Amino acid sequence: MWLFDLAHGNLRDSQILKGFLKYYALDGYSMANVVDDMRFHTHYSLEQIRQSKESLERVIRAAAGEE
Repeated sequence: MWLFDLAHGNLRDSQILKGFLKYYALDGYSMANVVDDMRFHTHYSLEQIRQSKESLERVIRAAAGEE
């Protein structure tokens, strides 16, 4: 469900970060795995995937203090 909401812009920044940590980072996965999951296991458009990646990267950079 998190990927669906990410792809459709339904998440606040805090939800994007929490979902990434819960479903990916804590299991040793990276942002590249999010993109791969969206590309190979969903029917989302390349634009939706690109926007999702940009949102995720923006949130991670902000959390790391790189805004």
